[in-house]
Amino acid sequence: MGHRTSGVALVAVATLALGHAAVQTNAAAATPTAAEAAASRLVDDASAPLTLRPDGAGGFSFLGVPAGESLDDPDVSAGTSVRAAAAAHLARYGAAFGTERSGTTITDLGASRTVTGNVVRYQQRVGGLPVLGGELVVSLRPDRELDSILAETTGLTKVPTALVSEATAAGSAQGYFQRAAGHGDDATVTSLGRWVVDPLLIGASSDLPIRTAWRFEVTRSADERRLLLIDDQTGLVLMNNDLIGEAKNRVVCDNNSALQNPNVANAPCVNASGNLVRTEAGPDAALAEANTAFDLAGVVWDNYQAFGNIDLTNLIGRVVDGGTTKALSQTVRWCYSGSTCPYANAFWNGSQMYYGQGYAVADDVVGHEMTHGVTERSSNLVYWGQSGAMNESLSDIMGEIIDHRNVTGSDVPATAWALGEDLPGFPTGLRNVQDPTLKNDPDKMSSPLYVKEVCNACYPDNDGVHTNSGVGNHTFYLASQGGTFNGQTITGIDTGEPTLTRSAKLWLLVDQSLTSGSDYADEAAVLDQSCAALQGTGVMTPDNCAAVHQATLATELRNTPTNNPQPADATLSCAAGSLRVLLDGESGTPTTKFTAGSLWGRDGTPGVGQVAHSGPDAWSNDESASAGSTSLVASAAIALPAGQPSYLYFQQWRVLDYDAAGFYDAGTVEVNGADTSGMSWVNGPTNLIAGGFGNPKAGKLGFGGDSRGYLASRLDLSAFAGQSVTPRFTMSTDSSFSGLGWFVDDVVVYTCDGAVITPTPTPTPTPTPTPTPTPTPGQGTPAPANVAVRGGLGKAVVSWGTPTTGASAVTAYRVFTTGITTNVAASVRSVSLTGLKQGTTYPITVVPIVAAGQPGTPVTVQLVGTSTRLVVRQASSKTKLNGKLLAGATGVVGATLKLYVQQGKKWVKVATVKTGKGGKYLAKVPGTKIRKFRAVYAGGPGLLGNRSPVRHR
Repeated sequence: MGHRTSGVALVAVATLALGHAAVQTNAAAATPTAAEAAASRLVDDASAPLTLRPDGAGGFSFLGVPAGESLDDPDVSAGTSVRAAAAAHLARYGAAFGTERSGTTITDLGASRTVTGNVVRYQQRVGGLPVLGGELVVSLRPDRELDSILAETTGLTKVPTALVSEATAAGSAQGYFQRAAGHGDDATVTSLGRWVVDPLLIGASSDLPIRTAWRFEVTRSADERRLLLIDDQTGLVLMNNDLIGEAKNRVVCDNNSALQNPNVANAPCVNASGNLVRTEAGPDAALAEANTAFDLAGVVWDNYQAFGNIDLTNLIGRVVDGGTTKALSQTVRWCYSGSTCPYANAFWNGSQMYYGQGYAVADDVVGHEMTHGVTERSSNLVYWGQSGAMNESLSDIMGEIIDHRNVTGSDVPATAWALGEDLPGFPTGLRNVQDPTLKNDPDKMSSPLYVKEVCNACYPDNDGVHTNSGVGNHTFYLASQGGTFNGQTITGIDTGEPTLTRSAKLWLLVDQSLTSGSDYADEAAVLDQSCAALQGTGVMTPDNCAAVHQATLATELRNTPTNNPQPADATLSCAAGSLRVLLDGESGTPTTKFTAGSLWGRDGTPGVGQVAHSGPDAWSNDESASAGSTSLVASAAIALPAGQPSYLYFQQWRVLDYDAAGFYDAGTVEVNGADTSGMSWVNGPTNLIAGGFGNPKAGKLGFGGDSRGYLASRLDLSAFAGQSVTPRFTMSTDSSFSGLGWFVDDVVVYTCDGAVITPTPTPTPTPTPTPTPTPTPGQGTPAPANVAVRGGLGKAVVSWGTPTTGASAVTAYRVFTTGITTNVAASVRSVSLTGLKQGTTYPITVVPIVAAGQPGTPVTVQLVGTSTRLVVRQASSKTKLNGKLLAGATGVVGATLKLYVQQGKKWVKVATVKTGKGGKYLAKVPGTKIRKFRAVYAGGPGLLGNRSPVRHR
């Protein structure tokens, strides 16, 4: 799985203005909006890239200033008061966080001290009504400069007139309290006025509308206190929450090792089953194992309350005896028909927990299984590949945290970080988070222990979910306890704190922030972002978050696994000009943007469920086992501007029918009905669709096989400039087998205003792959030796050596990459490629051609696109130039950059610098006159050159 940014994004300052414009409906307007102007001020005032999280409405919901860097607000000094400083920051930047939306005002709720400075909280109001959960938290450093802004706000612009009176609503609140508590005639009902209730701000379903409601607090005795929200339009109750906290409600059944049909696992543990042995109100069971399961479920419930204020009964419980009462339901001594009994495992089945004999005695195992329920109700990580490994890892992590918080006599130092050490037959546990390699699990993405498919289309353990979880587990251990690993020396965030509270809150927030199709690269971004968010609550410090980031570097979370490589994502960007979105397939109501053919939908696929890149759902095709094609077609044609480049961008996840002999099912993309496989792509269709079983697109190139998780692709639509286009995603299948399906998400058609197509491109045909020939006995299949690429500015030189076997059979070489194919004579050992686009990563393949035009063994290398960030600021009597050179999201160390200033129509070099740690560089040039600057990286081995955007002081 490749490098990509999830829905919780890290946005760099140097690209902030472009990224912000991309989500504005008037991005190309001459006069910037207030939000755009505020975003531009963030760019100008920052000394380095900021951490930002888009809010999905054209602004941001989180801002974090990195340690050692600053956001210099000219209206604030160290002598400014705390509340005045916060107000000044919001006056300058607040529009980018929704403070100037129509109908919105914010009210100062007061300031408080933190371990690092101060915070000032603000309440959002719409039409004068406070918004439930609608707050801004402005965190200040000791010098009163900004440390972070956390903004959770609604986009509502006006409120309706109340149709239900406050008195009527108060009577309803008392009635609902009486129903919940069993009494209430003497309860006290306190009105807190009218509020705006936005479901997205309180964790409710996004399908629910925004409401206005009367808010009441109803109390009776010291332990009876409820919050009730009564809809002021209908009188219906919107919320009826116990503010004291829900009580644990647990039930345990004993299967007594009876062999059961697997379907029985769906039956609830109730009195009628005859197996119910322990309840919340009843006595201890005669079976010690049932009592242990009961007790440990309580331990897990208590812990989730402590570090997340989560009521597990409500979140993962099920109705057990009619009515609406939920309980944490467990069955011990479970056995399947047709399998060995005792059953040596435990599982969560979507509604309750099942334990084989002896498996309910381990607190980390009980915590592990119940966390699977939490994950299903939170991120719902698909149980496959990296997402599945992360699903397992989160359960391991939370189980191990609970083990450390629930110290018993069986906890000894030798197995302190082992998972399942209390299970029968596993004295050293099943896995180890401190050193996953002790159990043959990988400890980093480049580990040779990282499991990949053992044969084409063979996926043991859902593509290694129980093994590859080791990478996430080791990340947790290093962040929590610290240590030196893979070039990183880390001070653990839980050092000296045995309850691991920081880690518990962090990984719970991560689970709540991921999407179902996330991969480890997403987890790295979300870990950083979640830690930054927890800084605003005082849970984390900047040093803590630096340690968390180091842990993700140590285990290489952002890297594609060496054993399961995936290309780098295509980028949603413009090489020149300003990005303007023409179609956003996920905004508004996605089902109105496309017309879905048979088997296309947004409800997931059988056996897999939902696999979304940006959440909560995505387009998917179930992949029929019958021959035919079915399409997902844009509902309306999209007009492309003439004379400038436009692109189709989308994310895809696929596991389709294939084996060593061919790709039998595949997806294709058509534009206006035309095949696009020969056009210019990043991560385009490269799999030859096999014939023989009726696939209607046999012989064409498509997206087949296994994408190894979500992968972003981009099609250059510039050949259609000036026309209207209708993109179509087609799933074509044969009559043999079917795989897991094709998921398509985040479809965007965009153009680059201000850029020019020179010359107007025409579709470049992609060579049709031909079968690899059977080598002549004793000859061997030739493969080019030592293939290498050195990038320049818009060009690259590819070189290779003579094949070690079969060289005499080579008649030519073919070199190809996205949109480029070159054939050269057998004596040639290098070629130059031109017309390469800055910031784009190119997979470059060299393949020998042998007799009869058959290909030998191809060898592919990556030419990684780079970008240079440049910040220009006045420093005393000089101008300070600093920034980073990045390859993807990784800093390039030891590279040479040249810095230029514009003089008239010429660019004159003023400095040459070397990049240091993280790709950072710094230079100071004489004078403070306002001038234009740019940085140039000429390229290098495996790296494409680039010119930074022009900046001026």
